[in-house]
Amino acid sequence: MSHFPCAKEIDAKEVLKEKGLKSTPQRLAVLHVLHESTKYLSINDILDKTKELLPNTGLATIYRTLDVLAEIGLITRVHFEDGCHTYAYSSDSHGHHIVCTTCNKIMDFAECPFDDYLENLSIKTGFKIKNHFLQLFGECNECAGSAS
Repeated sequence: MSHFPCAKEIDAKEVLKEKGLKSTPQRLAVLHVLHESTKYLSINDILDKTKELLPNTGLATIYRTLDVLAEIGLITRVHFEDGCHTYAYSSDSHGHHIVCTTCNKIMDFAECPFDDYLENLSIKTGFKIKNHFLQLFGECNECAGSAS
């Protein structure tokens, strides 16, 4: 199967093309899997779901594909305290994550307290800051409530 009907497939293909990358079946399949998901997925989840579309896809291909797609901003990588990662299709807006350390639930939040700070830091350092990543850890309401 070489076509995955992802709502943002055309945008993704355009981004890949702009970055000088090919729209390979594996990249499109991973994008499709992440776009269709309602939650963040582990590498093994992505592998399993991608294999449903492309049975011969290997784990090394998934790792390489996720690295490339995260690097160019098409997907978001969420880091857990234990060193594991999960992935999701990137939204069009700037955002950050709060991760529950008990159940691994992830909540996105759009507020960014760093906008003014980054502008001042750019002026002070001479760096043109292009991106940043903020991730907070804590307990969600359900887990915090069950601890009492």
